[in-house]
Amino acid sequence: MRALKAVDQRLDALIAVGRYYGTACLDAAAILDGKVQPEEIAGAAFVRVALAEQHQTDVATRLDLIARLHAAQPVSVREALWFYAAPDTCGHLLASDDAQLLACGVELAGRLALPEHIAAVHAAVVRGADQDACLLACARMGQVPPRAEERWKAVLQGQDLARQITTLQALGVMGGHRLQPELRRYIERITAADGPTEQSHPIGWAAAADAALALWAAREPEPALGAVLQGLRVPNDTALRVAAIAGRIEGLLPVLDFIERQERPVEPGERDVLRLVFGHVPGELVNTQGTSDERQRALRALACTVFAANGCTGLEPDQITRWTDPALKDRLWALDAIRIRSGQPITQTHRLTHAFDVGHALRSWLYVEHAAVTDRPFTLSHEDLAARQMAAVETVQLVASLQADPPPP
Repeated sequence: MRALKAVDQRLDALIAVGRYYGTACLDAAAILDGKVQPEEIAGAAFVRVALAEQHQTDVATRLDLIARLHAAQPVSVREALWFYAAPDTCGHLLASDDAQLLACGVELAGRLALPEHIAAVHAAVVRGADQDACLLACARMGQVPPRAEERWKAVLQGQDLARQITTLQALGVMGGHRLQPELRRYIERITAADGPTEQSHPIGWAAAADAALALWAAREPEPALGAVLQGLRVPNDTALRVAAIAGRIEGLLPVLDFIERQERPVEPGERDVLRLVFGHVPGELVNTQGTSDERQRALRALACTVFAANGCTGLEPDQITRWTDPALKDRLWALDAIRIRSGQPITQTHRLTHAFDVGHALRSWLYVEHAAVTDRPFTLSHEDLAARQMAAVETVQLVASLQADPPPP
């Protein structure tokens, strides 16, 4: 996240420089657009839209540029609007008769999460906009229509994985425990032996399973972990994220055992578990030139230190034979009653402490967890600008610390 912030700052500086050149920067960007290399086309589209949003005063010209570039580079255009849209752009997109621009406006309204657009999003449904996308936008604004849950229930009972992913995202944003029985049945269905697979649905199944498990782990971490430990059919990285969110010793020991048996440095998913649960990742575990013995010693020392800090003193690294030894689990009985986060029992004040230090996927799970635990919508996206994410998370932590330890009157 901190590395991404540096990239964001360079983009901000690039867009800001345009004010010294006025519309000349727009003309220059248009000229250069025809000279870029194939691998630069997406970036050029992003820059053109961002510059236009900040420095083009004519609305019709901006909308025309969005329409022309969106057909070829939809992701670049949507992200440029999300990060740099002029204050009036979303309203104009939502009022457009062009189906492509209307869809773009619905998504932007959800991304910006400004309730002032809620009426226009409702009107967009009547004008033919995708209902699932509109409901997701409404969820991000914290205001869903009365029959939203009825529609979401029908989607989860259906067969369309793309629609189900959108629904799961909306439920994750809204927080609380909405449609919990339906969620459990949905997970049973998509993880069943005769359910969809990565082979039958190369992208959709893994994304749907990950979104569903993110919700389940946020709402019911122990049952979700128990199902994974019993062999629930989910992607490996999803299983690791469940163990990380749960923070339970019965899930951590198999993860430690798996990491230790690998003849390589830790991979991103494993690194995220260690950082979120234990607080940091020793250098030996990421050193590509290190040996298995060095990694084993570092991993055992890290675990023993955290276990001792949480009431399991006396366990030394050289006393561990294997992580799955039942005798070891018995020695760690004091950890049975707690969930570990950042090396200590989890509390609301440090639930998001390592949100900036883990990968995008686990960070998105942390945002879903926050919404579920607080039972309030949390619209922050793991794909948003780094500065926005950092400001939002820091505000959440400040409020939580004040509630835990209020200042004297």
